[in-house]
This record gives sequence, C-alpha cells and structure tokens, in this order.
Amino acid sequence: MTQLLPKNDIKKGLSAYTIWSVLGWHDIRQRYRRSILGPFWFTLSTALMVIVLGTLYATLLKQEIKHYLPFLAVGLVVWQFINSVINEGTTVFIGAQSLIKQINLPLTVHICREVWRNFLILLHSLPIVILMLLLFGFWPHWSIVLLPLGLLLLFLNGIWVGIILGILSARFRDIHPIVINLTQIAFFLTPVMWSPQILEDRAWVAQLNPLYHSIEVIRAPLIGSPILMESWIWTVTFCVVNGLVAQWLMKRYRNRIAYWI
Repeated sequence: MTQLLPKNDIKKGLSAYTIWSVLGWHDIRQRYRRSILGPFWFTLSTALMVIVLGTLYATLLKQEIKHYLPFLAVGLVVWQFINSVINEGTTVFIGAQSLIKQINLPLTVHICREVWRNFLILLHSLPIVILMLLLFGFWPHWSIVLLPLGLLLLFLNGIWVGIILGILSARFRDIHPIVINLTQIAFFLTPVMWSPQILEDRAWVAQLNPLYHSIEVIRAPLIGSPILMESWIWTVTFCVVNGLVAQWLMKRYRNRIAYWI
C-alpha cells in the first residue's frame, strides 16, 4: 500500500469518518457489553454526582439550587469530555500500536476514534442537562442556536489536542502522568463547580483559562445566560492555534511515531 504523505494525514483522517465513527461506536458497545443500560450507566452516575455535589456546594457557596444545579450539570458533563479526551489522548497511539504497525491508516483516524467515543458519551449525558432545565423551569433561549457551533469547536479542539498529546506522549512517556496531574489541578482552577463571579476582583483567574471558555460556549446557550464575545474569541483562537500546532507536529513527526511506540 502506498505510504500516506504526512501533510495529508489530518485531512485524510478526518475524511475517513466511516471508519472512526464505526470504531468509536464499537468501543462503547464493547465497554458496556452484556449491560442492560449500556452507556446510560455513565449518564446515571453523572446524574447522581450532580444531585449530591449540587446540593452540597449550593449550600457551601450560598447559591440558589434551581440556578446552581443546571450550571453544575452542564459544567460537569462538558468537563468529563475534556478530561477524557486529554487523558486518553496521551495514550492513544501507544494503545493502537498493533493497528499502526500492521494497517496503513491515517494516524488521525485513531485520534478521531477516541474523541468520537467520548463525544458520544457526552451526547448520552445531555439528557441530564435537559431534565435539570425543565425541572427548574428553564426554557430554550434564542442563543440555543449557537449550541451546535460550540459542540463543533469542542469536538475539533479535542482532535487537535489529541494529536498534540498523542505525538508528544509517544516520544516522551513522562507526558502521561504529568498530564493526569495537571488535569486534576485544572479541574479546581476551572469554573466547573463555581462561578467566576464569586472571585470578584480576581475573576481574571477564570477569564485567562481557555478551558473555562470552552465550557462556557456550551453552558451559556443551554442555561440561557448571555454569551460573552470574549468566550467565543478565546475558543476559536484556541482551536485555530491547536490546529496549527497539530498540523506542524503531524507533518514533522508522523513517520517517526511507529518507531517511538
């Protein structure tokens, strides 16, 4: 089989959606094989976490529970996607080494498979958010039309970050434990369970966090909050920069990955 040119790997990988979409769905079916609820077990566990943590932190942070629970539900669902994509991205090429060495596929296919798998789990968890919104009397705001764009940016950013971390981790195995520890710290520094408003004059801690803006372009349309143009600028810029870095790394190091793993 003719060797793929490095510069075409991302384009050909994204175009092979019939491959990575089927493989991603197959991964979910295998994970929940012989299970009655299947991937909805993940939805159930997320719902329990939102109810327990939401009740606790609404009291600690002195927030109205009818506003806090939907805020927390969206934040946790999106954060779980981001966290899974980042952590699994560090091992995606290492875990697929047998396929990479035996089958001549674009390496981006393996990244898309991992991101698509987690994106499907995200979509399975969205009913929690919708239930919370209806339960507390929230109705769709006009900004809901921006939700597909936010999800698209989240998906693309996941692919770019997966490529970057996958290549770096294939070369430097210490990247994986470092990233796991950093994501644990990032969870507490990102407004997932708390609102930037409670920081008052120190809200810049959240405003300079690109992960916060990636969550906000999903959360704001769902809960009917005003979407700051700043969040869109941050998210689009973050996506473009990550895409350029991913393209450069793939073009420069693609042919070495099979030897590194």
